[in-house]
Amino acid sequence: MRIFTLLIFLFLFSCTQTPSVSSEYMDNFIEYVETLSSDDFEGRAPGTPGGIKTKNFISEKFSEFGLEGLNGSYLSDVKLTEITLKNSSTFSISHNDKKLDIDFGADYVFWTKRQVNEVELKNQKMVFIGYGVDAPEYDWNDYEGVDLKGKVVVALINDPGFELENENIFKGKAMTYYGRWTYKFEEVAKKGATGMLIIHETAPAAYGWNVVETSNTGPQLDLYSESKNVHRAKIEGWITKETSEKIFSLIGSSYEDMKSAALKKDFKAIELEGFQISAKINNQIKYANSHNVVGIKRGKTYPDEFIMLMAHWDHLGKDSSLDGDQIYNGAVDNATGTALIMSVAERLKNEDTERSVMFLGLTAEESGLLGSAYLAENFPFDYSQIVAGMNFDGIPAIGKTKDMLVIGYGASELEDFLKKHLKKYSKVITPDLFPEKGFFYRSDHISFAKKGIPVLYADPGYDLVDGGLEKGMKYAAEYTSNLYHQVADEVYEDWNYDGIAEDIDIFYSMTKDLANSREFPNWYENNEFRSIRDNSLINKSP
Repeated sequence: MRIFTLLIFLFLFSCTQTPSVSSEYMDNFIEYVETLSSDDFEGRAPGTPGGIKTKNFISEKFSEFGLEGLNGSYLSDVKLTEITLKNSSTFSISHNDKKLDIDFGADYVFWTKRQVNEVELKNQKMVFIGYGVDAPEYDWNDYEGVDLKGKVVVALINDPGFELENENIFKGKAMTYYGRWTYKFEEVAKKGATGMLIIHETAPAAYGWNVVETSNTGPQLDLYSESKNVHRAKIEGWITKETSEKIFSLIGSSYEDMKSAALKKDFKAIELEGFQISAKINNQIKYANSHNVVGIKRGKTYPDEFIMLMAHWDHLGKDSSLDGDQIYNGAVDNATGTALIMSVAERLKNEDTERSVMFLGLTAEESGLLGSAYLAENFPFDYSQIVAGMNFDGIPAIGKTKDMLVIGYGASELEDFLKKHLKKYSKVITPDLFPEKGFFYRSDHISFAKKGIPVLYADPGYDLVDGGLEKGMKYAAEYTSNLYHQVADEVYEDWNYDGIAEDIDIFYSMTKDLANSREFPNWYENNEFRSIRDNSLINKSP
C-alpha cells in the first residue's frame, strides 16, 4: 500500500462534528469502516478466516444494493500462492570469510519469488550496480559491461533524477518507473544475476525501514505461476543503509561515496572485493484462491459501457509473534476506501444511469497489487468498454479540507470532471506535492492504466479548513511515522468524518455525471498511456 494516499491523517482529532451531508449514508459508512477494521476481521489478510469474512461482507452489501455479479457470483477468482520463509532459513554476508554482524528484520530482509520449497546460494560474489537501471530512452545503463552470472547485486532505491534534481536526467525529482523496487527486481532477473539486495534510504524510498520490515516478513502472497517463477532471481531482499555502510567501509568507501559514483552517467559496476553471500531458503508453500469482489449496476441505455470504482479490501492480517496487539486492523488502509465505494453503490441503489457502474473490491494489494493485476490481465470486458475509473486507497478522517490531492496530476481529462464537482464545496485540486515518491505507480489503478484505461487517483488534501496546511502536514508525518502498516491503524473515537462526507458526495456526483454522459475521457496528450487508449478506442463511436 503506497503511503501518500494516506498521508493526511489525524491520530487523535478532537471535537467530532455532525457530517454536513446525508447523515444516514454517513452512519452506514462509519459502520462499514468499523466492521471491516474490527478485530473480528483479523486484519483482512487474503486466504485467512478474516479475509473470507471480508469478501462475504462486501458481497452481502453488494446484494443489498441490487448489484449484479459476474457469471452469477460477486466473487471473481484470483489464484494465489502463499510463501512463508521458515525459521530454518539462513542468510549471511561475509568479508574475507568473516561474517558481518547483522540481524534478520532489523538489518535485512530476504525472500525468493520462486515458488519452490528450497533455494540455496553458496559463496556468491557481490557487485554494486548503482541504481540498477537500464533505460535506453535516457541513455543510461548501469548493467553495461558486467557479467552478473553467479553474483548478487546491491542497488540503490529510486532513480538518479531524485538526487540530481535535473529535469534533463530522467524526470528530475519526479520518480520514473525505473525508480520502483518492483522494476529493479524484475530487471535484475533479466540480466542473469543470482539475486539483488536494495539499499533502503528513507527519503528516496518514501517510507521508513519499519515499512520494509513489516511488509516483507511473514506469509507473502503472489499470483500463482505455472512455471513456479523460475525466471526470477534466486534471492531478493533489502538491507538498511547502516548495513550498506558496514559493507562499503570494508572496501575503503562509504554509502555517500558509492552513491556519488552511481550518479554519473559513465558509472561502471563495482565489484565488492572479498564479499560473498550465502543463503538457504526453506519455504512453506500453500495454494489458494482469493477473490476480487465485483458488483455491477447495469445502465439502462448503454449497459456495455462502464464507470469503474475500485478499492482494495485486504490488509496485513495478524502476527502472532507480536507482544500485545497482534492485529493489523487497516482502518485507514483501506477499510475507508472500501467503505467509500460501498457508500457510492448504496446511494445509486434506487437511481437509473445510462451507463453501467462497476464496483471492485480488490484483493492482495498489499502483496504487490495482485488482485488488480490479475483482473487487468483476465478482464471480462474489452478495455474500450471502460469509460473511466476511480481508485480509493485510504480516506483519513481529519475533517474538512479546502482541496483535493490528485496523484500524478496532469495525467487525464478526468481531472476536468473532478474540478467541476469540487466547486460544490469550493474545493480546488492540489497537484501531487511529492512526485519524486512515485505514488502514481503504487496502487491498484496502475494495473488498468497500463491497459490504457484513464483512472483518477485522488485523496483528501493537505489544506485543512481548521488548521490549514501546517496542521495537515503535521498529521501526515504522524501517520507515516506511527500508523502506516502498523497495528495502531485503527478507528479512534475522535475521528472527524466531515471531510469524508463531502468527498463521498463529490465522487457520487462525479460517478453519476460520467454514467449519464456520452464522454469518453482520455489521457492528456503526451501521456505515456495515451497511445494505448487511442488504439483501444479505434472504431469506438461515442
